[in-house]
Amino acid sequence: MSFLERLVNKVGNVLDNDSLKDSGVEWIGVIPREWEISKIGSLYTLRNQKVSDKDYPPLSVTMNGVVPQLATAAKTDDGDNRKLVRVGDFAINSRSDRRGSCGISQYDGSVSLINTILTPREKMHPGYYNWLFHTTSFADEFYKWGHGIVDDLWTTRWQEMKRILVPVPPYETQKQINLLLKKYCSKIDSAISEAKASIEEYKQWKASIIYEAVTKGLDPNVEMKDSGVEWIGELPSSWHITKIRNFVSIRSGITLGKQYPASTQLVPRPYLRVANVKAEYLDLNNVSTIMVTKEDAEKYTLLPGELLMTEGGDRDKLGRGTIWNGEISECLHQNHVFAVRVNEKYMLTEYLSYLTASPVGRVYFDITAKKTTNLASTNSTTILQFTVPVPSLEEQRKIVEMLNPKCATINKIIAGKLKLIDDLESYKKSLIYEMVTGKRRVH
Repeated sequence: MSFLERLVNKVGNVLDNDSLKDSGVEWIGVIPREWEISKIGSLYTLRNQKVSDKDYPPLSVTMNGVVPQLATAAKTDDGDNRKLVRVGDFAINSRSDRRGSCGISQYDGSVSLINTILTPREKMHPGYYNWLFHTTSFADEFYKWGHGIVDDLWTTRWQEMKRILVPVPPYETQKQINLLLKKYCSKIDSAISEAKASIEEYKQWKASIIYEAVTKGLDPNVEMKDSGVEWIGELPSSWHITKIRNFVSIRSGITLGKQYPASTQLVPRPYLRVANVKAEYLDLNNVSTIMVTKEDAEKYTLLPGELLMTEGGDRDKLGRGTIWNGEISECLHQNHVFAVRVNEKYMLTEYLSYLTASPVGRVYFDITAKKTTNLASTNSTTILQFTVPVPSLEEQRKIVEMLNPKCATINKIIAGKLKLIDDLESYKKSLIYEMVTGKRRVH
């Protein structure tokens, strides 16, 4: 029996219809007959006191609650124009682009003016409402009451928020729900953390297998020599080092937003973005379409056997490569995705793909990247300067034949763990919603 199955067996059952009544509120649905419904304004009062971060330490309102100000938080020179938060207050970000950022403060401090600060009016268990306000259903309802021009400027103010209806269980029930959700969600979070840690271990194991194969070969007794490249280290004496410009050609893709004369005949074509190109595989679940001329369509159409490499993104994903096998007919690629054609008289495309996935590629693209705080970028010139170890074609084939099944097995294990994480996160969301709205028995 899996962890999730054992957990489901421990959690209380869903209540039958005879124990429930219609709340009259769409996002809440049915609730236990003894529960009530109330406006948020009847449960909380607004704290709207302006303070300075010189007197009250700056805090951030995040999806993980109210925390000391994050290093990545946007800071202004107007530190004297912030809102006071006291221990026990509930803070929620009013903007829709900060969806789910809320929590009970364990600190006295100050927060940005875009946050709404609430103080409990009467006897209530703040922990219960903290769970309630973190549900996806409440977030949807919260922003439904807002106003604005576009999504990222959509705001829900106190005058709207106070009219939102929420469930009000008996106080002892609130207390019990809070304790049970802490207990069960802690177990779920621990299982998720373990699965994520295990995934990282498998990824490191796979990287080490690939690295050993593409830099040391398959013969443990072969004579070695210094490669002269720090992140490659020693390699078999019969191998040599070269830049990939000697055996690849590279082409950029089409630039989005290209303007054509009004009379131009255009055709629709699917195209790959950076988001579609993952490490060692393609995510084709959400492929966009672009209108282009037939000439541009022909120019930027991907060819089976090309190695796709990304120009920018998170540092650990920069230059990631995967082979295009013609999965979508007449598919183009945008200019942030490079298509690399390998001369297979010199190197196998699969072998180069493994090199880009190994620490040989990861280190190279990291140290040569143009970096900002969280992002990085490369260019075709830098890609062509990528220095790689080159064995004979026959040895490349043997290495690829050895790596393919081993990496496939590890990838399958990782996929299973990722599915477990998705299942646990989905169950956690449904469990919280069902308990805070009384649909699941508390025991």
